[in-house]
Amino acid sequence: MNVQQIEAMRDQTIAQILDLLATAGPTISVNGVDVVWAPILESLERTLDWCDRKLAEYQPYEVRTRGET
Repeated sequence: MNVQQIEAMRDQTIAQILDLLATAGPTISVNGVDVVWAPILESLERTLDWCDRKLAEYQPYEVRTRGET
């Protein structure tokens, strides 16, 4: 996966989280069946964390060292 794909996945995940949190109750209807959304939210949060970790791997970093003689 490249950065753009991970960023797109992250944006979609955030949109799904916001949609889920906008519902009035602790359940949502999926294909006519009421489903508790807490496990779905947890899964989306794990996906978001994964995306953040992967994007952090692409960030440049600097290691400062100092030598003494």
